Amino acid sequence: MNARIRPRLAFVAGCTLIAAVRAALGSGAPAANSDAATPPCEACHGAHGEGMAAAHVPRIAGQSADYLKKQLDDYAQGSRDNPIMANFAKALTEPQRSALAARFAAMSAPFIAQSAPPGAAQLARGHQLAFQGDEEERVQACNNCHGPDGVGLVHSAPYLAGQSAEYLASAIKAFQQGTRKNDAGQLMRSVVEHLNESDVEAVAGYYGNLGSAMH
Repeated sequence: MNARIRPRLAFVAGCTLIAAVRAALGSGAPAANSDAATPPCEACHGAHGEGMAAAHVPRIAGQSADYLKKQLDDYAQGSRDNPIMANFAKALTEPQRSALAARFAAMSAPFIAQSAPPGAAQLARGHQLAFQGDEEERVQACNNCHGPDGVGLVHSAPYLAGQSAEYLASAIKAFQQGTRKNDAGQLMRSVVEHLNESDVEAVAGYYGNLGSAMH
């Protein structure tokens, strides 16, 4: 998809999400415990939490409730920066954020295959970075924190397997560029700063390709 189209998709979806959130919360009803709570999230993350790869919107179905709650809290408190998500999260109370996190953590969604699967060489490099890292480049294995084959570790790290390659690549680049900095102890930033562009694409493509076996 043309790079100029992706931001427009995210903007349109974000406007829909914000409008729906404000409408849902306008009466003062507890949004996270009502049927009106899910549609605002669905505008970007899909009816089953499957995400929107073209707009770099992550898959959140089955992600740990702890991780999802932390991200909502970080958006609300400003330690993770995204104008769309910040407006959404700030409109929610802490119990509402907890309820939404639990709701999506309990969801499942079918795996969506990548539109352009990685080639053999790219998969091999992604596998190396996932399982072994690269000592020469001072990159530790992603699975050390994210669990075997990127299945995630509760209370510690989100799953990567099944996440869209587009989102994973954009998230890694955000950590590299310092536009995302809500990682505990700067752990992600200390690792990804040593990845070049081809390695970013390789590891993102590798985990995106694993989804059919994970979620």
